[in-house]
Amino acid sequence: MAWAMVLMLAFSQSPLTGYFALFFASLGFLTRAFMETIDEVGNNSIEALQATGAGYFHIIFQAVLPASMPQMISWLLYMIETNIRDATLVGVLTGTGIGFSFDLYYKRFDYHAASLVVIFIVITVMLIEFVSNNIRRVIL
Repeated sequence: MAWAMVLMLAFSQSPLTGYFALFFASLGFLTRAFMETIDEVGNNSIEALQATGAGYFHIIFQAVLPASMPQMISWLLYMIETNIRDATLVGVLTGTGIGFSFDLYYKRFDYHAASLVVIFIVITVMLIEFVSNNIRRVIL
């Protein structure tokens, strides 16, 4: 949310501001998570490929990526879930998307419509969580 506030003050309210706020936060988090995941790859398969004379890219594509891909997909799914939740708050701040719809109805004291938007958000988040958990069960 800090990115949303900084970007909103710098560039005013627009859909692009909300997009960049989510993008910068996601990019930083995923970069760190992917680095940690790659660092956790065991040296056994890397050393075995080096012993056979494999090049740098062979080692990356044959040892590092296959070992770290399930965890990377899990982190990516987590970030998608988080972005869907955060998009509501960013929408309230930047005046775009579903958050804007909620803010509009709430400020007009139309609580029935505002509660419908909240119910829609909750159902969407629950559906995304369900799909994400099923994908995680399959890959992990």
